Amino acid sequence: MAWAVVTTLAAAVAFAAFHIPLPGHRDGPRAGRWRLRPLAGRPAHVCGLAYHALMLPAVAALPAPAWAEAAGFAWMLADMALEVAGLAGAAIDAGPIREGLHLVACLWLLGAGWSGGPELGLIGTALAAAFVARLAGRVRRGRPAAWARHASALLNVLWIVAVAVALA
Repeated sequence: MAWAVVTTLAAAVAFAAFHIPLPGHRDGPRAGRWRLRPLAGRPAHVCGLAYHALMLPAVAALPAPAWAEAAGFAWMLADMALEVAGLAGAAIDAGPIREGLHLVACLWLLGAGWSGGPELGLIGTALAAAFVARLAGRVRRGRPAAWARHASALLNVLWIVAVAVALA
């Protein structure tokens, strides 16, 4: 189990690195000024790939019904395929596919979360709700609402750390 804890904590770092904006120079009329911007391009795909790959031991180790564990593996592996496609330069809009995968993720979050106790269940349920809100925004407006993106990122970090604690 120690290996799953280490990889899960490493996944939290990879996920946070992808979602926490970093300082960078501005282009355009205000060139030279610093602004915060999230990772993009190859570095973002590498962090996304690392996050999903590092979560695989946690999916295997966290007590969950077989259907929930299968959903967890499906989420991680399909998102890894999207990251590899991005690294290879595929010209696809992965956003709608990723939002659909998050519905599969909800199955793992709910099944594994409530199997792990009330704390993990509540965090998993909150993250699942944020994923559903993201999908609803995508369906209604063509992109997820900013609050839903930020909430799901924060809740995902909480989920990952809670999973590591549950496995420790």
